Amino acid sequence: MATGVSGIPNLPELPTLKNFAGTVLHSSQYTDGEEWKGKKTIVIGTGNSGHDIAQDLYSSGAKVTLVQRSPTLVTNIEPSAQLAYAAYNEGTLEDNDLIATSMPLTLAKRSHVMITEQSKKFDQELLDGLARVGFKLDFGDGGTGWQFKYLTRGGGYYFNVGCSDLVVRGEIGLKQFSDIEAFVAEGATMRSGETLGADLIVLATGYQPQEYLVRKLFGEEIAARVGPIWGFGEGQELRNMYTRTGQPGLWFIAGSLAQCRINSKYLALQIKATEEGLLPPDARVPLHRSS
Repeated sequence: MATGVSGIPNLPELPTLKNFAGTVLHSSQYTDGEEWKGKKTIVIGTGNSGHDIAQDLYSSGAKVTLVQRSPTLVTNIEPSAQLAYAAYNEGTLEDNDLIATSMPLTLAKRSHVMITEQSKKFDQELLDGLARVGFKLDFGDGGTGWQFKYLTRGGGYYFNVGCSDLVVRGEIGLKQFSDIEAFVAEGATMRSGETLGADLIVLATGYQPQEYLVRKLFGEEIAARVGPIWGFGEGQELRNMYTRTGQPGLWFIAGSLAQCRINSKYLALQIKATEEGLLPPDARVPLHRSS
C-alpha cells in the first residue's frame, strides 16, 4: 500500500454542528475558494490544510476566521523548515542517506531539539506576533519540532507560506475552539455572546491513521494482525513501514520523497527475498542467522 501516511478523514463529533444551515466540508472535499467570494467562512483546524485553505479563501475574497483546536507548531518554510535537510548541502547523497537512516532514535531526537531551537530564533518575530493575537504555539514533544510531529502523528504543524502573517495582521480572524458555545444555523455562538456568522465551515481536522484504512479495506482480522502503522511505539523504527508485517504479502510505504526514495530500495529487496524463499513473509516469524 502506497496510499500515504494519512488514511480516512477524521470527522470529530461536534453535536451542535447539525444545526448549521450552511455548507460543511472536510478539508479533503475542498477544491477552490472562488465560489465563496464575499462569503463568511470558518476553518476549524490549524495544521497545514487549515492554514492553506484559509489563505486560499482569503485570496478569493472571502471573510475567513481560523479556529484553533489545540496548540500548533508554526515555522517559516524558508529557512527554518529546511534546516532538517541542511546536511544534504554538503557531502555525497549516499553519505547523507546513511546518516539520515542509521541515526539512533534518541540521538535523532536530540538533534531535532537543536534544530528546533535554531528555527525559533529565525522565526522569533513571527512567533511573537502569533502569540500577541492569541495563537497557541507548541514545538513538539520535548521540543523535537515539526519532523517528529510528522513521524509520530503525521501532522500538527504548519509551514508558513503567508497565512500566519495574515493572522498576525488580523486579515484572517482567529478564535479558539474552546470559546465556541455551540453551532447555530447562522454559524457559531461564542461564550462571549458574539455570533460568528458563516456560509461555509471547513473541518480541517486531519485524518485517521492508516490502520483505519486497512480495517476498512481488509477487515478487522487483518488489521489486528498488522497493528499500528506509522509512529514509533516502543521501538526504534517506524511501525510496519518499509518492512514485513504480521500479514504476509501486505507491505506499506509512505512518507516524504526522501523517505520513499531511500526506503523503496530496501522494501523491494525484502519483497524479492520473500519471493525467493530467503526471508519469511510473516514479520512474526523470527529471523535466524545461518551458521
